[in-house]
Amino acid sequence: MSTQPDDSALLHEYVQHALSKQGINTGAYKNFVKEFSALRKKAEQSGSELEVKMLTNLLHTLKNLVSLLRERTHDALMSEVLGIKLWNTAPEVRCAVLELVGNLVVVNSAFTHTCLQLLVYSFLPPPSPPQPDAGQGEWQPSQQELNIQASVLNALNKMLALVPTAPASLLSLVVQHMPHKLRDRNTQCLFLSAVFAVAEAPSGRPIRDSLLAAAVEHLLTLDVEIRWEDIVDVPTGQEEEEGESEQEDPEDIFELEGMSELDINGQPHSHALPHEQQQQQQQPHLLQPQRVVQPQGVESTQDK
Repeated sequence: MSTQPDDSALLHEYVQHALSKQGINTGAYKNFVKEFSALRKKAEQSGSELEVKMLTNLLHTLKNLVSLLRERTHDALMSEVLGIKLWNTAPEVRCAVLELVGNLVVVNSAFTHTCLQLLVYSFLPPPSPPQPDAGQGEWQPSQQELNIQASVLNALNKMLALVPTAPASLLSLVVQHMPHKLRDRNTQCLFLSAVFAVAEAPSGRPIRDSLLAAAVEHLLTLDVEIRWEDIVDVPTGQEEEEGESEQEDPEDIFELEGMSELDINGQPHSHALPHEQQQQQQQPHLLQPQRVVQPQGVESTQDK
């Protein structure tokens, strides 16, 4: 497979034959997929100028032959193309992939969902260990992050404007790809900034309210996920001393009135009876009969 710049006509003919029905039957398509996969891996690993240029030329050739691509017939090739990580590849390769995706959905709407999935996934760089973040002050993304995301959003807005069914599919994908609530601040802000950019664009008008509602709901989930360490008050030395002086004996706190006189095992009367006798001994006058004084002139019933 020749992918030199001067051999564009030969490359076009070679790719066209591989994608055709005859190429699929003769095995030319499988060989082309293997060569494309090997070239992609070399370009991603080494990043040499020659390999990047060869991969870019292949992508441009595919862009001009998108009318031959079929979702099921060429699924292996499209998996390789859409598997290119836009954040980790060379700028010219990223641009070629985005142009190919834009042409593909216009010619064949069957690829709309798959291409939208690539673009939404590319709102963020591939998962990696979070960078140190002080968490204070205004969020300031790097210029590289802004440039890559801007190129992705530009391709997405073109797709939304050209494919009538794209906005509805985009909304569900955005909700599904919301970052986890425990991801770092840079990830959250970078994704939400892309969502707001789509909502502000004219192409995102049909789903603007739904996008903003999804963003607000996601922000609410972030707001309630406050760890206990973030809100607990650390006691000072003076507060600790005051707390010790005011601390009560645990037995005084948890002992209920009369608990020492009750048998928890179910025999309360054996202990309660001495307590009643003790009250009677302390107050004997309450048990003595008292003489009732009769008013003068009233005859007692006993005298009768």
